Amino acid sequence: MPMVVDASALDWLPAREEPAPAVRVITPHPGEAARLLHVTTREVQEDRVGALRELAARYRGSHVVLKGYQTLVGTTDGPVFVNGSGDSGLGQGGSGDVLAGFLAGCLAQPAWQAEPLAAVRYAVWQHGAVADQLSQRRAHWTPEDLVERLGNLRSRRPGLRFDATSSP
Repeated sequence: MPMVVDASALDWLPAREEPAPAVRVITPHPGEAARLLHVTTREVQEDRVGALRELAARYRGSHVVLKGYQTLVGTTDGPVFVNGSGDSGLGQGGSGDVLAGFLAGCLAQPAWQAEPLAAVRYAVWQHGAVADQLSQRRAHWTPEDLVERLGNLRSRRPGLRFDATSSP
């Protein structure tokens, strides 16, 4: 069964010697990543891709969503995707919980389980794009506003489910 691990639950996740038997996604923000890696937040921010790769290696088989400005999505190898959607409104308490729940909902669907990286990228993009849309409409919004709109936003370009590009 797929698992999404966020916030204080990250502290309970054991490092693994072998890959997880099912899809596992961890969603730390830079402070949480620093705590898990026993480094400073500044060190995480200075090498976000390196931090993502190290987390993915430590928690073998995990997809990592390193939240923050231009959230990163990736695993131990292969491309690391940079999400261009989202704004500072996502820094408010509860918005990460909304992302974790939306990710879990996507991964619970059999069609997405066949392509977990695509599901993670889609959920991260959708979460950020809804935040962008909310911020264009009003100055202050809440995580509850995110919940109301998640899953209803469509890409403007046919055939695309998300907007993410590989990092350099």
